[in-house]
Amino acid sequence: MPPLRHSIPRGESGARLAAATLMTWFFVISVAVGDVINKDGVLYLDAAAAFLDQGVKAAAAVYGWPGYSVLIAAASRLTGWPLETSAHLLDAICFLAIADSFVRLHFALRGESESPSGWAPVLLILAFPALGDRLNIVRDWGFLAASLWGLLHLVKFRFEPQGKFGHAVLWQAGIAAAFVFRIEALVLILAVPVYFLFEPLPWRARARNFLLPISGIVPVLILGAALLATGRLAPGKLWEITAYGYHDPALIWKFFSLHADRLAAVLPNDYSAEYAKLILGTGLVATLFWLIGANLGPVLLGIFGYAVYRFGGRLPPRFGLMLWAAGMASGTLLIFLAVQLVPDKRYALLPSALLLLAGGGYLERIAAGTGSPLAVSGVERWARRLALGLVAALCVESAVVTPDYRLYLRDVGRWMRENLPAGASLATNDPRLDYYAGRPMNQEQIRQLMPVDRLADWLAQPGLPDYLALRLTSPRDLKKAENALNREPLKMFSPSPREHVLIYRLNGGNSGAP
Repeated sequence: MPPLRHSIPRGESGARLAAATLMTWFFVISVAVGDVINKDGVLYLDAAAAFLDQGVKAAAAVYGWPGYSVLIAAASRLTGWPLETSAHLLDAICFLAIADSFVRLHFALRGESESPSGWAPVLLILAFPALGDRLNIVRDWGFLAASLWGLLHLVKFRFEPQGKFGHAVLWQAGIAAAFVFRIEALVLILAVPVYFLFEPLPWRARARNFLLPISGIVPVLILGAALLATGRLAPGKLWEITAYGYHDPALIWKFFSLHADRLAAVLPNDYSAEYAKLILGTGLVATLFWLIGANLGPVLLGIFGYAVYRFGGRLPPRFGLMLWAAGMASGTLLIFLAVQLVPDKRYALLPSALLLLAGGGYLERIAAGTGSPLAVSGVERWARRLALGLVAALCVESAVVTPDYRLYLRDVGRWMRENLPAGASLATNDPRLDYYAGRPMNQEQIRQLMPVDRLADWLAQPGLPDYLALRLTSPRDLKKAENALNREPLKMFSPSPREHVLIYRLNGGNSGAP
């Protein structure tokens, strides 16, 4: 593809600087506007606090894979900042690494005869809708950053003439860092280099290209397996690798069949129940594609679809490795869905980002009009301007942040800190209420209180806490809660007709001031 004229920024270094600068500004804008902590973030910060107080075992008791929380705690210890601020600092570093690795991959995936533009990857990574919730405290940002950084060095290992072993080591370091955030990286570090075994090269070259990228991890895995077998290492959340069934496909089928049986029980007749496994299986595949597509968003999908239609879907040869990595990550997610049935868009961040890399080439083709018989026509010019304008609009949308409507939860927490006795017990149905009240969350109690329909059964239990705080998000749930409790709340917050927080005193049966 011929080079684009007047590409700004010019070259890889300019693109990296632009991406880092703009991503930093996007993050600063988000922090300045403010946000409410996400529910998972409360869990990670509680685990970080437990680590600072009592060490790794205490952190693992709060959350079984505490690597992200340990890093938050380390950042807090190093800077002296609160845990939440330290988490945002860590995530900001991850976002910079995501942007930088994405830009570098865009250039590394092109051959010597190609001249990639600098602006295309910058626009796309800033327009990536999946990165919009920047202030969400989740480990997926670190997993994506480390995975992209590791894949960058795997590409360099395979396609650059020098530094092969060094890049193989850096690939393993990157994916090991990803493993700290999510255990799925253990699968990627073994499965992605398998791609090299299928390349049209002599077998000696294939074996070398496969073995070098796993040369360091294999001894570690052997040692880890030996420690697990002898009982010197507790498996902790590593049991999920077993649950996924990578060593035992029968286990995957067992979980899948269990879910299919539950589905069959609610289908309208025996004829449809007979196809429960087919319905569930196709539904899971469709869910996987939906999660990946939802991360990219309809605008980018439409632009890429237009580019494939107009210019063809062929990508530079080096992109084969990225598509293979996306396939391995997607397969891992599909097995997770079959076992756990917990769909979430952020679980598909890596395959979505790798497909976005391919979008860089498509965007360049649209801008250049390469290969189109209508390159000089009015239709082509109109389509080009529309596509580039839409991508720029996505960047602006990503930069513009509005205040979170749930900021009132901070006021709720402040009121509870000031008005509830310090030694009194509190139950909530939302961990953010615990967090802003300055109290540790009770995961089991929160799970029991989440379904409002079961509130009456929960109230019938012995040993109720002193206070109850409920966040309700519909008039119907408000009515159900009021009927179940059958008393006036101690305090009520109603920032909107649909949003309410009710605080009750349970022990003593009255709602007088504490």
